[in-house]
Amino acid sequence: MNGTTTLSSKKDLEAVRRAVHIAFGSGAFLLFFVDALVVCVLALAAVLYNGFVAPHLRLDRAYRRPGEPRLSGLVTYPLAVLLLALLLPWRAAGGAWIVLAVADPMAGMAGTLRPRPRVPWNRRKSLVGAATGFAAGGLACYAYLAAADVVAPFPSALAAAAAGALAETLPLPEDNLAVAFAAGAALYFCLG
Repeated sequence: MNGTTTLSSKKDLEAVRRAVHIAFGSGAFLLFFVDALVVCVLALAAVLYNGFVAPHLRLDRAYRRPGEPRLSGLVTYPLAVLLLALLLPWRAAGGAWIVLAVADPMAGMAGTLRPRPRVPWNRRKSLVGAATGFAAGGLACYAYLAAADVVAPFPSALAAAAAGALAETLPLPEDNLAVAFAAGAALYFCLG
């Protein structure tokens, strides 16, 4: 094993990655207490670690998919968080981060369990996955916005989840940036 942990199967690897995806979203609650600059520094550190340090030192073997390029979700997720925190007011940035954190892995899990019917414009995605991502992202975003004292959080959460779910279905090699920006734009316009 060369001193590193290996996962026993592709299924285990995906379960770990989905759990980390969701867990990293809890960082959005930092925006309740700290300046967005702190979140930017932490997200930049994650980009550098996942993009350069871990691959160079081979510390990412336990969670990187075989053959996965360096510019993958391991880098684009914290990069999306960095850009959200830099560009948007904290409530919109945090809400979009929550949509990204929850909708993407839940859509993937549901789509794996129920791969049919397929999204017409992207045969790699399922309608069940898209609907699950929409529902999970919407509920999580609603909870976040309600905790952030947003007036009438439901319509904003619904818009963010819908935009994120639609972006998730686009035929892109990597969707973290698209999901984050779509949800962020929806929240920016909804929250004013």
